Amino acid sequence: MHRSMEGVVKVFENFDTEYVENYKPTWIKAKLNSPDEIVAVAKALKAEGLRTLSTVSPTDWPDEGRMELNYFFEDLESRRNCWVKCEIPRELERCEIDSITPVMPSAEWHEREAFSMFGVRFSHHPDLRPLIISQDYYGKFPYRGDFDWKAHEAEQEEQIKAIVRDFKEEQERNDAELDPDGSETVLNWGPTHPASGPIRLIVRCDGEEVLSIDPEIGYVWRALEDLVTRKDFVGAIVAVERLCFMDNINSMTGYSMAVEEIAGVEITEFAKWMRVLLGEISRVSSHMMGMGNFFNTMGLHTMMLWNLDVREYFLDVLESYSGARIATAAIEPGGVRYPLDMTLLEELDRALEKFDATIGEIEAVFAKNPTMRYRAGRIGRVTREEAIDWGFSGPVLRASGVESDIRLCEPYAAYAQVEMGYRTAEGGTAADRFQILFEELRQSVHILKQARRRLAEGVASGEFDPQKDHMVKVPKRLPAGEAVSRVEWARGEVLMHLVTTEKAKSPYRLKMRAPSVNHTMVLDRLLRGKTLSDIPLVFGSMYICQGDLDR
Repeated sequence: MHRSMEGVVKVFENFDTEYVENYKPTWIKAKLNSPDEIVAVAKALKAEGLRTLSTVSPTDWPDEGRMELNYFFEDLESRRNCWVKCEIPRELERCEIDSITPVMPSAEWHEREAFSMFGVRFSHHPDLRPLIISQDYYGKFPYRGDFDWKAHEAEQEEQIKAIVRDFKEEQERNDAELDPDGSETVLNWGPTHPASGPIRLIVRCDGEEVLSIDPEIGYVWRALEDLVTRKDFVGAIVAVERLCFMDNINSMTGYSMAVEEIAGVEITEFAKWMRVLLGEISRVSSHMMGMGNFFNTMGLHTMMLWNLDVREYFLDVLESYSGARIATAAIEPGGVRYPLDMTLLEELDRALEKFDATIGEIEAVFAKNPTMRYRAGRIGRVTREEAIDWGFSGPVLRASGVESDIRLCEPYAAYAQVEMGYRTAEGGTAADRFQILFEELRQSVHILKQARRRLAEGVASGEFDPQKDHMVKVPKRLPAGEAVSRVEWARGEVLMHLVTTEKAKSPYRLKMRAPSVNHTMVLDRLLRGKTLSDIPLVFGSMYICQGDLDR
């Protein structure tokens, strides 16, 4: 059902606000004078149709004694969004606000992360345990402005002992709680399981039946949101792209958009199309890995090898452009990093030809595989309503029938000029999530052909100068400001919340919202009552990347 932005504005007529303003065509921005109203606001926004919390982003201002909280609410059906601000004291004893998780389940892990990194306590949260950080960071809140990284890093031996003690105590608790004569046990699925990657699922089971799953994440935490503050605005790219190398181009685009907004810079039409072209190559690369991993979880490893063969052709294009196949650093504020050598388009043609010649056979042999259809088509089912309430995004959301794609809902780069549509399924099963990747691969190739044609025609007509139009100048120092940008990353929505101070040379704060957070925190809901053999298949279908999960 279509609803207007005016409805979002009217929500705030019943609350004490400092301001309510239009931020972007699909965004309303408001600041509450009282943090005590945040739960009531969340309820009112949910009643208006904004049922999902994308993330919560604290900004610490130690010199001013305040912690600013930024909530990003979304209506995934009517494409309306609301950015809500409020402030609380930063002193640990008073750094507290009511949890909105009882209102919006999608907030659960985002509030846990804000607690772990900034020390914000969310009262009435159902499970406010540390998230991502290991035991040696408990109670230290590493993203606070006054955290001493050097002092912490100087005590590595004690930190390792603390982590080991924590694990041993956990095992002792399990041994004490479990009936030695019963069939109930606790298994560790990962962090070195071939299907899991660096994540541990603490699985409580009774025989083969799964009783509960508690995901433990953070094994590849790199504190990226702190690392970017130690770089200048261009140098921060090397941290941003490490969100996940399977699709590093689109995360860099999202960050660059936020910088450009604060700088008041508009990139060239040529650079917009280059971002589309490079971004879709990166999406194809990620989807090829995603499909291969999905079949790996079923023990069918040939799919990965076939996909890697095709993927290499697309990585050849990235290498031709940037000199690197994975860590490309190809996007930066102001446009794209390098001019375009037109022979790159010939490299792209070879990749497209390889794809067209191969994808039909891959789908015929694997997508119609009876093991996949029988098993994956019966497990991991997520309804449309659940996908919205749990804050899914990307292919995982669209597999449950929700038409949401930021390239269409909030177009960026040159996507407003691209011919494309929503790729959805209705079943919401593990098989549907796999099938969506096939459909999106074909769509990405269709977009790539459009971008290639537009760039070639623009250069031939003299509209584009491939040696000069790739970049416009962005000031090295930015004014004080704040921006939110969103991109349709391969695995879902990536939201960047960037904060700068006056004459800043580097970000003051950068929040990177990762889709894998929401896709991981529901594993317990999806797998309770299922069997141990269902875990890898459902996990693989959620298209989780430990890089963006941990950051």
